[in-house]
Amino acid sequence: MDHLETPAVHRLLTSPAGRFSTSRPFEAFKTRALPREFAVVRARAAADVALSEGPEAYLREVGAPPAPHLHDRIERALARYARLRGAYDETMDRWERVFWGDDESTPDERVAVERERREVSERRAKPTDIFGFLSKEHLVPPVKFETPSPEDARTRWHHELAEPERLYGFAESSAAEEFPRVERSATVRGPGTVEYLLRFRSPSPHLSDRATARVYEPVDTDANAGGDADLPTLVFHSGWGTFDDQLGYWPEEEYVARALAPEGYRVVLPDAPWHGRRELLGRYSGEPYIARAPVGLFTLYSAAALETAVLTDWARTEGAPVVGVGGVSLGGTIALHVGGRCGDWPESMRPDLLFPVGMPGAIDQTLLSGELTRLLDIDDALDAAGWTGAALHEFAPLLNPPKDPCLAPERVFPFVGTRDEMAPASTARALLDEWGVPRPNRREWDCGHFGVLATLIRDESFRTTVRRELVAAARNRRNRGSVTA
Repeated sequence: MDHLETPAVHRLLTSPAGRFSTSRPFEAFKTRALPREFAVVRARAAADVALSEGPEAYLREVGAPPAPHLHDRIERALARYARLRGAYDETMDRWERVFWGDDESTPDERVAVERERREVSERRAKPTDIFGFLSKEHLVPPVKFETPSPEDARTRWHHELAEPERLYGFAESSAAEEFPRVERSATVRGPGTVEYLLRFRSPSPHLSDRATARVYEPVDTDANAGGDADLPTLVFHSGWGTFDDQLGYWPEEEYVARALAPEGYRVVLPDAPWHGRRELLGRYSGEPYIARAPVGLFTLYSAAALETAVLTDWARTEGAPVVGVGGVSLGGTIALHVGGRCGDWPESMRPDLLFPVGMPGAIDQTLLSGELTRLLDIDDALDAAGWTGAALHEFAPLLNPPKDPCLAPERVFPFVGTRDEMAPASTARALLDEWGVPRPNRREWDCGHFGVLATLIRDESFRTTVRRELVAAARNRRNRGSVTA
């Protein structure tokens, strides 16, 4: 029977040749390339809303200065992209019918449709061959900012500043039976996995879309026969700007989901707000998070935290004896917010364990001094809108994880890069000290931010920790149940 396969790039990264991805030269190369990479996807996002309006309107939409000498080339690029977008829309319509509609399909047909969807989604998401010339001309900014002023932010969020639980908690009227219903798609076979999608209305009052997530389970489970499965579950969030399963290679899919699921675990990889399937028209995956800073940051954190609560509850209804929550970079920050905000949530929505990776501990400080701020001109946008260090610190109760965890510190297992300048390790250490996370629980790698991801891909220590702690927590829960009985 046919199934999806592990991409060749992942096999390369895990081979001896992949050691270069953890080196200092590779870190420097990836860091320098970041603005141009995002300029390409900014150019594509602008094309999605100005496809037939001509070069001048397109350049205005993309946020570039006039460039009459490029009009002919832009016309040709837009025409190429129009054809690609048409193929993408047609493929997505067919995929939607197969996985969410009433179309009858065989497992092999679903594999074929999923392969096709990923191929055309990647070409559409990152069309470097079409718009790369604009980034080489340095015309396209990596982010089209719409930064609010501190005064507007204070006016809009004054209740939440006084009571952060308004932003990160569930309304008292939201009884469990009123929470959004979680829908499940048809399945597709992966390399030793059964994979499917979940979707549900986001519980955040500040979003109006559906939350989505991809689930990975072992091939032979009771759940895949229509019943419940006693599968320890990990909900793991990706980093900022990722396209998730809109690309052929999604690192978290390989080094976490497809690595753990065949061994008897369930792994849930959510799309963060504005990422992957939740990309907004005219914005690339994750762009509103940065473009609307600092408001975009805490809007995403709060929504993702509440969506994680729904996914945690869903996993328990599926029979999970224990649920861990983790993530890398942005995903690690989401995990810290979950661990610091879940105390007032219904018990079924609180995770048992936390696995944050490569995350800062103080977002207000990171916005001021993190390397990403300089690379993407976030500092200039904040300065132009009137944001000072004092103003950002005023919003720290919404931006930063709380200074006290809602989980026992012994159930938090963080991983950080000692040379990380995008998610400064010093701020992570300070928060973990405040939380009282035991030293033996902490793992530090001698690398920068991109090195953290490369180490996750190549090193078994993270997966070993997840396996050990999920199994131990499930055993302890069963033992407590036996004693109670």
